[in-house]
Amino acid sequence: MTSRSDRLMEFLSTEGYRPTLRPDGDIVFKHEGGTFVIRFDPSDDEYLSIAYPNFWRLTTDAEVTRALRAANRATVRVKAVKILVFEEYRGVWASVEFFAESTSQFETTFSRTLTVLRAGVERFGEEMRASEPLEDERIALTREEVMRFKHGNY
Repeated sequence: MTSRSDRLMEFLSTEGYRPTLRPDGDIVFKHEGGTFVIRFDPSDDEYLSIAYPNFWRLTTDAEVTRALRAANRATVRVKAVKILVFEEYRGVWASVEFFAESTSQFETTFSRTLTVLRAGVERFGEEMRASEPLEDERIALTREEVMRFKHGNY
């Protein structure tokens, strides 16, 4: 385990989590009933991401199409969150990627990162529940959505 992983594991423990270190170096912890993963890039010491993998399972091709549209909308509307649809695995992930020069930078943003991840997941769920299957299976944002994104008004 690297000293960075050691420090993050210690931080999570002091925050009341029970983190585990996977053989690939990722740190896994549970939060509000979900399993989250802190991932690193061995070629970039400052990069890391917190992901909420497979928070939504997809069962049909039509649902995959709706999920792609919902993911686009949630990603545009919630700051810093990426909602990713993995068609081949029939699952949806949420993640926040960022750069932190030190563990203390991670610690100061950790709570907010979890909050924004949850907001992205909630927004995705709202979009899925509100969506109708698309007859022509197009995946598109409305002109208004594109303009808001273009001008930074999420």
